[in-house]
Amino acid sequence: MATADAIAAEQIKAFFRETNAQNLAGIVILCLLALLVESLVPWWTWGPALALAGGVTVWRARGIVAYHRAPSSRTSAQWGLGQTLGAALNGTAWGFANTAMTAHLPLPYQFFILTVAAISASAAASEGFAYFRPSRAFICTSLIPLALWYLLAGDQLHLILGLMLGIFVPVLLWQGGKRHAAFNESLHLRFKNEFLARELAHQRQIAEEAGKAKAKFLASASHDLRQPVQAIALFQELLRPEMTLTAKGEEYFAKAQQAVGAVSGLLSALLDVSRLDASTLKPQHAVLSVGDLLNDLQREYGPLAERKGLELRVVGCRLCVDTDAMLLGRILRNFLSNALQYTPTGKVLIGCRRRGQNLHIEVWDTGIGISEADQDNIFEEFVQVGNQHRDRQQGLGLGLAIVDRAARLLDAEVSVRSVPKRGSCFAISLPISDAAPSKRPLRTSADGISPYDLDNRRIVVVENETLIRDGLHSLLENWGCAVISGDSGASVLAQIEELGVEVDAIISDFGLSETESGIDVVGYLRAHLGPNLPALLMTGDTSEGAMQAAAESGLVLLHKPVRPWRLRQTLCALLSGTGKDSAG
Repeated sequence: MATADAIAAEQIKAFFRETNAQNLAGIVILCLLALLVESLVPWWTWGPALALAGGVTVWRARGIVAYHRAPSSRTSAQWGLGQTLGAALNGTAWGFANTAMTAHLPLPYQFFILTVAAISASAAASEGFAYFRPSRAFICTSLIPLALWYLLAGDQLHLILGLMLGIFVPVLLWQGGKRHAAFNESLHLRFKNEFLARELAHQRQIAEEAGKAKAKFLASASHDLRQPVQAIALFQELLRPEMTLTAKGEEYFAKAQQAVGAVSGLLSALLDVSRLDASTLKPQHAVLSVGDLLNDLQREYGPLAERKGLELRVVGCRLCVDTDAMLLGRILRNFLSNALQYTPTGKVLIGCRRRGQNLHIEVWDTGIGISEADQDNIFEEFVQVGNQHRDRQQGLGLGLAIVDRAARLLDAEVSVRSVPKRGSCFAISLPISDAAPSKRPLRTSADGISPYDLDNRRIVVVENETLIRDGLHSLLENWGCAVISGDSGASVLAQIEELGVEVDAIISDFGLSETESGIDVVGYLRAHLGPNLPALLMTGDTSEGAMQAAAESGLVLLHKPVRPWRLRQTLCALLSGTGKDSAG
């Protein structure tokens, strides 16, 4: 109904844009016609008609002015009815004058009046493309009386002219109706397109809001789930030395540890996918030395390749690319992880090829390969080649889904070539940069750091979750540390001052309360204990804001659940001075 009203309003609007000139032209032509024949016909054949037509013209002109001033003062139907009535009266004046004058004129003048009447009616038909009722009323009232006179004149010539005029009227009405229908169709299409555009914008807004809500929900759910998983991981580590287990018990405990690791990996991967889908990750482009990144990857994945009996070869590269270091690192790590996982024997190679202004970073392996049919599906979620039984020890099937989304964020092209039983090549293409590389990106792992003796190291733990705080406290004591723990910076500082001891490092939760963050705690304790005191943050908050805040503060950030070996490795790196300005 709303669309019908809108179409009616547009019809009236278009009609009133065109009708004013036509209205004035009609009375001028009728006056000239009367002037031409006034000496040959009685005055009553044209006088009353001119008076009626003049009055109607003024009345219609006032209606046109009123519409332009206040189109909403009446409905579209009311505006249209007024103009239709005016057109009918105007046509009646034309029909009377033309018929009455023709009856008193010789044949040449009759032909002239007939021609003028037909042209005027045609002009009215063309005027009616938007709103046809006034034109239809004028055509019928102006031509039908004249056609009837010709039909009743009595001779063959007039009869033929009357028949021709009788055919002309419906043809004219039909043509005008077609133009009007075409105009209506264009209005329907216009309003349909406008509706679809509004609906598309509305649906896009809904999708964006749903994406944000999804990301917010998953971030919140992830944070809440990471806390108990972190506690489980800590207490598992504490529980193991206290137990005497049978061989079966050892197997069960190992499987429990594997399950906790799988939950941790699934939480991280699902959140990565949701954040990439919701576009909460914004690429931070900078000039990156590809050689430095490849060296990091070799240090990180070399030990894993060695344990599997594989050769990991890295071909150096002196070029730089303009990209986001974190997203590119994530893509290449997924490539390498898959290559090492699906290569039973042989080697894995990572290197670069220059292709015009782009650099292809490629990871080759001699693994099981991927069939051409499977290559279309491997970038979808939870798709794993050769793992139909969903063995979580072989991964989650989210790595290449993350690669696909991260590459789209970077506006980079990812390609794959593979031959079953011979191996695969995964590559990403990025624009080469001739500029000097930016400051070395933050490392995302503390792998490769040699263990450091933690005996008698005094560590401060600030954590508002009691279970995690107690677990960290006991775990660090098992490693030989002296531990001071509390739920705020003020509480641990009071204990430190009461004991009168020095502190070696701080471990703090990132989101302690609405009024105090881990960054605030580190700054507070450093202000009292020394500005260079080593510190790291642990958090279940994986938002970009948390990572950015930690990076700007120069603090190590570990995402919960943190495996005990990773915590020890990172803490050792901090205490040895090799882990400063790193994150993981």
